Amino acid sequence: MNWWFIFQLSQWLTQMPGPPPPDYQLVDDVFFAQSRTQQLLPLESPDTLLLDLALFQATNEARRAAGLPILTYDPALYQAAQGHASSMIQYDYVSHDNLYNLSEVTLLNRVQKQTDRFNRMAENIGQYQTIDTPDSFGVRFNRSTRQYEYLNVQSKQLYRPHTYASYARYAVVQWLNSPHHRANLLNPLFTHVGCAARLSANPFRERRPPYGRLVQNFGTPRWSTQLSR
Repeated sequence: MNWWFIFQLSQWLTQMPGPPPPDYQLVDDVFFAQSRTQQLLPLESPDTLLLDLALFQATNEARRAAGLPILTYDPALYQAAQGHASSMIQYDYVSHDNLYNLSEVTLLNRVQKQTDRFNRMAENIGQYQTIDTPDSFGVRFNRSTRQYEYLNVQSKQLYRPHTYASYARYAVVQWLNSPHHRANLLNPLFTHVGCAARLSANPFRERRPPYGRLVQNFGTPRWSTQLSR
Protein backbone atom coordinates (compact mmCIF):
# COMPACT_ATOMS: atom_id res chain seq x y z
CA MET A 1 0.00 0.00 0.00
CA ASN A 2 1.27 3.47 -0.86
CA TRP A 3 1.33 5.07 2.58
CA TRP A 4 2.79 8.32 1.22
CA PHE A 5 -0.16 8.64 -1.15
CA ILE A 6 -2.60 8.03 1.72
CA PHE A 7 -0.82 10.61 3.89
CA GLN A 8 -0.95 13.19 1.10
CA LEU A 9 -4.62 12.44 0.52
CA SER A 10 -5.45 12.83 4.20
CA GLN A 11 -3.59 16.14 4.34
CA TRP A 12 -5.51 17.40 1.33
CA LEU A 13 -8.87 16.26 2.71
CA THR A 14 -8.33 18.07 6.01
CA GLN A 15 -7.85 21.32 4.08
CA MET A 16 -10.90 20.88 1.88
CA PRO A 17 -13.29 23.82 2.34
CA GLY A 18 -16.97 23.30 2.99
CA PRO A 19 -19.62 23.90 0.35
CA PRO A 20 -19.72 27.40 -1.18
CA PRO A 21 -22.21 29.90 0.26
CA PRO A 22 -25.65 29.52 -1.40
CA ASP A 23 -25.34 32.65 -3.56
CA TYR A 24 -22.10 31.30 -5.02
CA GLN A 25 -23.90 28.14 -6.10
CA LEU A 26 -26.38 30.04 -8.29
CA VAL A 27 -26.00 29.90 -12.06
CA ASP A 28 -24.85 33.29 -13.35
CA ASP A 29 -27.98 34.04 -15.39
CA VAL A 30 -30.19 33.28 -12.39
CA PHE A 31 -28.08 35.54 -10.21
CA PHE A 32 -28.13 38.47 -12.64
CA ALA A 33 -31.91 38.14 -13.04
CA GLN A 34 -32.32 39.20 -9.40
CA SER A 35 -33.44 42.78 -8.82
CA ARG A 36 -30.72 43.44 -6.24
CA THR A 37 -28.05 43.18 -8.93
CA GLN A 38 -29.68 46.06 -10.82
CA GLN A 39 -29.35 48.52 -7.93
CA LEU A 40 -27.07 51.49 -8.54
CA LEU A 41 -23.83 51.24 -6.62
CA PRO A 42 -24.05 53.45 -3.52
CA LEU A 43 -20.43 54.54 -3.86
CA GLU A 44 -20.01 55.80 -0.29
CA SER A 45 -21.52 52.68 1.31
CA PRO A 46 -21.49 49.76 -1.15
CA ASP A 47 -22.54 46.25 -0.26
CA THR A 48 -19.09 44.77 -0.77
CA LEU A 49 -20.31 41.18 -0.34
CA LEU A 50 -22.82 41.66 -3.15
CA LEU A 51 -20.22 43.37 -5.32
CA ASP A 52 -17.73 40.55 -4.78
CA LEU A 53 -20.44 38.03 -5.61
CA ALA A 54 -21.36 39.92 -8.79
CA LEU A 55 -17.71 39.88 -9.88
CA PHE A 56 -17.55 36.12 -9.27
CA GLN A 57 -20.73 35.56 -11.29
CA ALA A 58 -19.55 37.81 -14.14
CA THR A 59 -16.31 35.82 -14.25
CA ASN A 60 -18.22 32.57 -14.66
CA GLU A 61 -20.57 34.19 -17.16
CA ALA A 62 -17.53 34.91 -19.34
CA ARG A 63 -16.20 31.37 -18.86
CA ARG A 64 -19.53 29.86 -19.81
CA ALA A 65 -19.77 32.08 -22.91
CA ALA A 66 -16.34 30.81 -23.97
CA GLY A 67 -17.44 27.20 -23.59
CA LEU A 68 -15.28 26.60 -20.52
CA PRO A 69 -16.15 24.95 -17.20
CA ILE A 70 -17.22 27.46 -14.58
CA LEU A 71 -14.97 28.12 -11.59
CA THR A 72 -15.73 27.10 -8.01
CA TYR A 73 -15.68 29.68 -5.22
CA ASP A 74 -12.80 29.11 -2.83
CA PRO A 75 -12.70 30.89 0.56
CA ALA A 76 -8.90 31.02 0.72
CA LEU A 77 -8.59 32.58 -2.72
CA TYR A 78 -11.40 34.96 -1.79
CA GLN A 79 -9.70 36.06 1.44
CA ALA A 80 -6.47 36.69 -0.44
CA ALA A 81 -8.34 38.69 -3.10
CA GLN A 82 -10.35 40.86 -0.74
CA GLY A 83 -7.30 41.52 1.43
CA HIS A 84 -5.28 42.69 -1.57
CA ALA A 85 -8.13 44.82 -2.96
CA SER A 86 -8.54 46.48 0.44
CA SER A 87 -4.81 47.10 0.70
CA MET A 88 -4.68 48.75 -2.73
CA ILE A 89 -7.48 51.11 -1.69
CA GLN A 90 -6.03 51.83 1.76
CA TYR A 91 -2.49 52.57 0.57
CA ASP A 92 -3.44 53.93 -2.88
CA TYR A 93 -1.53 51.71 -5.28
CA VAL A 94 -2.26 49.29 -8.12
CA SER A 95 0.21 46.42 -8.19
CA HIS A 96 0.46 42.66 -7.77
CA ASP A 97 3.09 43.32 -5.08
CA ASN A 98 1.99 44.56 -1.66
CA LEU A 99 5.02 46.44 -0.34
CA TYR A 100 3.04 47.67 2.68
CA ASN A 101 2.80 44.21 4.25
CA LEU A 102 5.88 42.08 3.75
CA SER A 103 4.06 38.90 4.74
CA GLU A 104 1.71 39.47 1.78
CA VAL A 105 4.09 40.79 -0.85
CA THR A 106 3.17 38.31 -3.58
CA LEU A 107 0.14 36.33 -4.62
CA LEU A 108 1.85 33.18 -3.35
CA ASN A 109 2.39 34.78 0.08
CA ARG A 110 -1.21 35.93 0.27
CA VAL A 111 -2.72 32.60 -0.66
CA GLN A 112 -0.35 30.51 1.44
CA LYS A 113 -1.36 32.51 4.51
CA GLN A 114 -4.76 30.90 3.98
CA THR A 115 -3.94 27.47 2.53
CA ASP A 116 -1.31 25.41 0.75
CA ARG A 117 -3.85 23.47 -1.37
CA PHE A 118 -2.97 25.30 -4.59
CA ASN A 119 0.14 24.80 -6.69
CA ARG A 120 -1.02 26.66 -9.81
CA MET A 121 -2.20 30.24 -9.28
CA ALA A 122 -2.66 33.49 -11.18
CA GLU A 123 -3.99 36.93 -10.37
CA ASN A 124 -5.80 39.63 -12.32
CA ILE A 125 -6.02 43.14 -10.89
CA GLY A 126 -7.54 46.30 -12.30
CA GLN A 127 -8.69 49.83 -11.56
CA TYR A 128 -11.96 50.79 -13.26
CA GLN A 129 -14.21 53.79 -12.77
CA THR A 130 -17.54 53.26 -11.05
CA ILE A 131 -19.42 56.05 -12.88
CA ASP A 132 -20.89 54.92 -16.20
CA THR A 133 -19.56 57.60 -18.55
CA PRO A 134 -18.66 57.64 -22.24
CA ASP A 135 -15.05 58.26 -23.28
CA SER A 136 -15.57 62.04 -23.26
CA PHE A 137 -17.42 63.78 -20.44
CA GLY A 138 -17.37 66.96 -18.36
CA VAL A 139 -16.52 67.54 -14.73
CA ARG A 140 -17.85 70.33 -12.52
CA PHE A 141 -17.63 71.16 -8.84
CA ASN A 142 -20.92 71.53 -6.96
CA ARG A 143 -20.27 74.18 -4.31
CA SER A 144 -23.36 73.30 -2.29
CA THR A 145 -22.48 69.62 -1.93
CA ARG A 146 -18.70 70.20 -2.07
CA GLN A 147 -18.45 67.32 -4.53
CA TYR A 148 -17.53 66.84 -8.17
CA GLU A 149 -20.15 65.84 -10.71
CA TYR A 150 -19.64 64.11 -14.05
CA LEU A 151 -21.89 65.17 -16.88
CA ASN A 152 -22.66 65.44 -20.57
CA VAL A 153 -21.16 68.79 -21.57
CA GLN A 154 -23.94 69.63 -24.02
CA SER A 155 -27.07 68.37 -22.26
CA LYS A 156 -25.73 68.81 -18.68
CA GLN A 157 -27.16 65.39 -17.86
CA LEU A 158 -25.36 63.82 -14.91
CA TYR A 159 -23.84 60.38 -15.32
CA ARG A 160 -24.85 57.82 -12.74
CA PRO A 161 -22.91 55.03 -11.06
CA HIS A 162 -22.91 51.54 -12.50
CA THR A 163 -25.24 48.93 -11.07
CA TYR A 164 -23.72 45.98 -9.24
CA ALA A 165 -24.27 43.85 -12.33
CA SER A 166 -23.03 46.34 -14.92
CA TYR A 167 -19.90 47.21 -12.94
CA ALA A 168 -18.90 43.57 -12.49
CA ARG A 169 -19.51 42.86 -16.17
CA TYR A 170 -17.67 46.03 -17.21
CA ALA A 171 -14.60 44.98 -15.22
CA VAL A 172 -14.61 41.49 -16.69
CA VAL A 173 -14.84 42.93 -20.22
CA GLN A 174 -11.77 45.09 -19.52
CA TRP A 175 -9.85 41.99 -18.47
CA LEU A 176 -11.04 40.09 -21.52
CA ASN A 177 -9.76 42.91 -23.73
CA SER A 178 -6.25 42.49 -22.29
CA PRO A 179 -4.41 39.42 -23.67
CA HIS A 180 -2.58 38.57 -20.43
CA HIS A 181 -5.66 38.98 -18.22
CA ARG A 182 -7.82 37.14 -20.73
CA ALA A 183 -5.40 34.20 -20.70
CA ASN A 184 -5.79 33.90 -16.92
CA LEU A 185 -9.56 34.30 -16.93
CA LEU A 186 -10.10 31.74 -19.70
CA ASN A 187 -7.39 29.29 -18.67
CA PRO A 188 -9.05 25.82 -18.72
CA LEU A 189 -6.58 24.52 -16.13
CA PHE A 190 -7.97 26.74 -13.38
CA THR A 191 -10.79 25.27 -11.32
CA HIS A 192 -11.25 27.71 -8.42
CA VAL A 193 -11.44 31.46 -7.99
CA GLY A 194 -11.84 34.22 -5.43
CA CYS A 195 -13.03 37.67 -6.58
CA ALA A 196 -13.16 40.97 -4.72
CA ALA A 197 -13.70 44.66 -5.44
CA ARG A 198 -13.15 47.61 -3.13
CA LEU A 199 -14.18 51.15 -4.01
CA SER A 200 -12.36 54.47 -3.58
CA ALA A 201 -12.78 55.79 -0.06
CA ASN A 202 -13.76 59.35 -1.02
CA PRO A 203 -15.92 59.26 -4.15
CA PHE A 204 -16.84 62.55 -5.83
CA ARG A 205 -13.87 64.34 -4.22
CA GLU A 206 -11.61 64.36 -7.30
CA ARG A 207 -11.82 65.71 -10.83
CA ARG A 208 -11.69 62.16 -12.14
CA PRO A 209 -14.57 59.71 -11.62
CA PRO A 210 -14.55 57.42 -8.57
CA TYR A 211 -13.06 54.00 -9.13
CA GLY A 212 -12.75 50.52 -7.77
CA ARG A 213 -9.74 48.30 -7.45
CA LEU A 214 -10.51 44.70 -8.24
CA VAL A 215 -8.83 41.32 -7.87
CA GLN A 216 -9.39 37.86 -9.32
CA ASN A 217 -7.33 35.04 -7.79
CA PHE A 218 -7.34 31.78 -9.76
CA GLY A 219 -6.13 28.42 -8.54
CA THR A 220 -5.79 24.72 -9.26
CA PRO A 221 -5.47 22.43 -6.21
CA ARG A 222 -2.53 20.06 -5.97
CA TRP A 223 -4.87 17.08 -5.96
CA SER A 224 -6.36 18.13 -9.31
CA THR A 225 -2.86 18.22 -10.78
CA GLN A 226 -2.06 14.77 -9.40
CA LEU A 227 -5.27 13.33 -10.85
CA SER A 228 -4.46 14.70 -14.30
CA ARG A 229 -1.12 12.93 -14.48
